Amino acid sequence: MFTKVLIPTDLSEASVAMVERVGEVPGVREVVLFHARTSAGEPAADEALRRMQELVQRQGIPAEVAIAEDDGTPVPERILRGAAERNVGLIAMGLRDQGLLRNLFSGNVAAAVLRDTRTHVLIVPQSGGSRPPLFARLLVPTDLAAPAPEVRSVLKVPAGDGAAVLLHVVEPGLETEQEAGDRLAALRSDLSPAGHEIEVLVRTGSPARTICAVADEISASAVVIPRIGKRDAPGSAPLGSVTSAVIECVKPPVLVLAVSIHLRIETRELRSEEFGLAEEIWLDYHQLKANPETDRIFGVFADGTLVSVARCRRHPDGYEVDGVFTPVRFRGRGYARRAMDALVEACQHDTLYMHSVRNLVDFYGAYGFISIPESDLPPTIRARFAFALGEMEGANVQPMRRAAGWFQR
Repeated sequence: MFTKVLIPTDLSEASVAMVERVGEVPGVREVVLFHARTSAGEPAADEALRRMQELVQRQGIPAEVAIAEDDGTPVPERILRGAAERNVGLIAMGLRDQGLLRNLFSGNVAAAVLRDTRTHVLIVPQSGGSRPPLFARLLVPTDLAAPAPEVRSVLKVPAGDGAAVLLHVVEPGLETEQEAGDRLAALRSDLSPAGHEIEVLVRTGSPARTICAVADEISASAVVIPRIGKRDAPGSAPLGSVTSAVIECVKPPVLVLAVSIHLRIETRELRSEEFGLAEEIWLDYHQLKANPETDRIFGVFADGTLVSVARCRRHPDGYEVDGVFTPVRFRGRGYARRAMDALVEACQHDTLYMHSVRNLVDFYGAYGFISIPESDLPPTIRARFAFALGEMEGANVQPMRRAAGWFQR
């Protein structure tokens, strides 16, 4: 799984500590020592890299030294490019202080690499004294979904007589520890790894804080966690909320796995009893309310979570499209377009009106909406923006109309 490992090095003691431990990574057959120069020359770099190369080779692993000259691009970008060009399976980074990762959007190189890569990442904080092998006692948090193949592979890695601990954190009010324990036991039975004995543990509390506390409690050699979980997969965040929070508080090394998550996307019209789901989304968008007597609402569901909505409301003198909204955390995935596809296809036999914000005029234009003067709006629809007093442009709003006609995406 981790046959080729890239170690970004700034020649610090933390980088050397990672080099000294790379032989503990299961299955590694080749190491790339990658140094991104920050200035021309650096006369001491070549000798330091040679010593690090020898450290790797003494562990029985071939090592290549790669130097990326300063070409004006940021160091993290050069590291990621180097990893992609060499098709590595793991980026392993040594850190002086785990606290360096507490702001994933800082200028810190390690934080930027972790945030932007789609490769597995191992983070090993520098530490003195005795320490167990990296994969001797793994803590593996789980949301009880079927484990990704990458997680299964890690659990099958033999590491002496150590054990892996499967941890599920119950959030208060969602399930009982007994229910979670039964599901966790079934999951352990399904995994049946060849290399590790698996223990199971159920705790109640905040997921990230509990994971970090249990890591200390069981003296975990490393925490293995997916880059993103089912909860955050519908969104566009580079890291899941739990994973980000764990990285901020955990003390032992962390293996962040770039797992593949396949979402089930469903686009359909909401039933009247589901209108409350749309209202929850609209809390961040003018706090709109739904009316089963006049509204048709179309939504996009990602694994059962409503992530985007669009409404067609019937007025006495026409049909208005509004309430097209996707919460910030779900944007960038094309959900709004899916919601509009469904709405326009279902309502194509009626003339549709709307008040578009000006930067979305082209978006709605793709559905056949054209800009019209305010005076062309039906009176009851025009009355919704009466506050503008005939100054739609000043309100950053453009009236639009779509004539009845065929549409299918």
